[in-house]
Amino acid sequence: ISVAEAKQREQVYSKDDSTGCYMYYFRHKNVQHCIDATAESGKLGRLVNHSRNGNLVTKTVPINNRPHLVLIAKEDIEKGVEVTYDYGDRSKEALLHYPWLAL
Repeated sequence: ISVAEAKQREQVYSKDDSTGCYMYYFRHKNVQHCIDATAESGKLGRLVNHSRNGNLVTKTVPINNRPHLVLIAKEDIEKGVEVTYDYGDRSKEALLHYPWLAL
């Protein structure tokens, strides 16, 4: 979604304490985009946990001229090891609401 739409959704989500807000901002070809992973969906990437030292990295892959995010292993991952990636958000506001982002 566009950044403008993401900001509108963030405002709506902030009014409901029972709803989280899980936005992933990224750049592709000098344009900022956002994936809203707040709602339940069949997309498994929204279920991957955060770690500043994750074993996955995100890459942008264009498909039909639209950017798609993929998660790629940094190294071989043993069976039974949790897959994680760095959400990348270091803003003061995010760290205030989600202190686990600093971990």
